[in-house]
Amino acid sequence: MTGLATARRLPPAGYRIFEKSRGPGGRLASKRIEQQRADIGAQFFTVRDPRFQALVELAHSAGAVQPWKPRMGTFQSSIPVDSPDTQRRFVGAPYMNALGRFLTQSVRIESQTRIDTIRRDGSGFILTTTAGTEYSAEQVLVTTPVDQMADLLAQFEIAPIVTQFTMEPTWTTVVSSGQQLTTRMREPIDACFGGDHDVFDFISVERSKPGRDSDLIVVQASPEWSKVHLERESDWVAQTIATELTNTFGIAAEPVLAHRWRYARPTDPKMTTQKGIYQVDTGLWIAGDYLAGGRVEGAYLAGFEAAERLS
Repeated sequence: MTGLATARRLPPAGYRIFEKSRGPGGRLASKRIEQQRADIGAQFFTVRDPRFQALVELAHSAGAVQPWKPRMGTFQSSIPVDSPDTQRRFVGAPYMNALGRFLTQSVRIESQTRIDTIRRDGSGFILTTTAGTEYSAEQVLVTTPVDQMADLLAQFEIAPIVTQFTMEPTWTTVVSSGQQLTTRMREPIDACFGGDHDVFDFISVERSKPGRDSDLIVVQASPEWSKVHLERESDWVAQTIATELTNTFGIAAEPVLAHRWRYARPTDPKMTTQKGIYQVDTGLWIAGDYLAGGRVEGAYLAGFEAAERLS
């Protein structure tokens, strides 16, 4: 998100984007599951800043974003209860990765290309891929999560950032169920914050999102639970979460898959740098949601500001 936001504000001939995955968007991710799909990264996003609002309006006009109005719940004493609010939420349409694809319009990406090292070369830099290919650059912006950034920039002084801006993991599980989630008072809900639950952080019913016909439910485990079980096999995680969902809501839940996000969210969202960016060296910047308090909007605004430094 941060890299795409930056590139959209730079001259097309003035940059290269290197993306290790097949598609853009990072944690704006969805996964194909037979004839269905499910969001396995960010479940929604909110809008506060007018600069991000302008992007969301453009994406909405193009059909890439839709408002989402779920019936919200939360956990109190590990019991699901009704928790309505007035927060405006948005999702990608038809899936969250649509926002990433929208941002790639007019943007060039070198996909499935992983940068292994970045080193100083006179007044510029040399970037070396895992395949051994080298690229030269006058300026570099690194938008990977902080732990991966530390590996890329091992030759630079980045200790203050690495020690202060840590990230926590999340196990995301997708289950199949044709039954409605309800509170202890049998009120139907479409999404549920984890509250004080020991396992759950956020639960989202796919069919409640605009234009989706699905029996899938996405469950994001809490950072604490995810850290304890970080190295577990994905099948074990999927089955364990499905069982917990059944025990909690009294529904039949069939495990489908589990995806481990090692770097899902900032440990302390209140810890930020100015405008979500940081200058490591002359011509070398880092930016990302982990420097901007998290959230999709934070990632976008960090890239928006990074473009000012690189242009």
